[in-house]
Amino acid sequence: MNFRSSDPLLTAAKVVVALLIALSVFVMAMITIALGALLSIERTGLMADLASAGAPQFAYWIVVLAIAMLIALFWHALQFLRDLWSIIASVDAGDPFRLANADLLNRMGWTVLSAYITALLIALQAAWLERFAPLDSMDAEVNIDLGAGGLLLMLTLFILARVFRHGAAMREDLEGTV
Repeated sequence: MNFRSSDPLLTAAKVVVALLIALSVFVMAMITIALGALLSIERTGLMADLASAGAPQFAYWIVVLAIAMLIALFWHALQFLRDLWSIIASVDAGDPFRLANADLLNRMGWTVLSAYITALLIALQAAWLERFAPLDSMDAEVNIDLGAGGLLLMLTLFILARVFRHGAAMREDLEGTV
């Protein structure tokens, strides 16, 4: 990854996004390892804990599904950050108003929507699982912000995609007349 730029803001953005990409990959790897442990060595213990708390037998699979969806949530974050990296690189190169960036912004909007839905499903699963004692004993806490911020970000990205698409079309018209 190239961090050289004459603009300190772009350099800072590159560093922050690169660190967030690395953190997302690390967290995904750790959650995947935890899921593997839950599917193997921790399975009987968790099933016994859930049964003793009065949870139905399928509650184990709800826990597994919630953890798998958490991996998916970080995958969405990784995709968002990779697209943001590409946009930052095009701005640094002096060519931001490209159709490719409009497509990236549009994809980022869909990624935010998908992540929002995934987070909502995880929150619903966690709310159902909270009724059972093992979650309290494991200090599991789900704090997912399902406020308007994510939806506002999604709308902003979709609008910016259209702005970039219009800017790219204007630039093509201008280059055609010169």
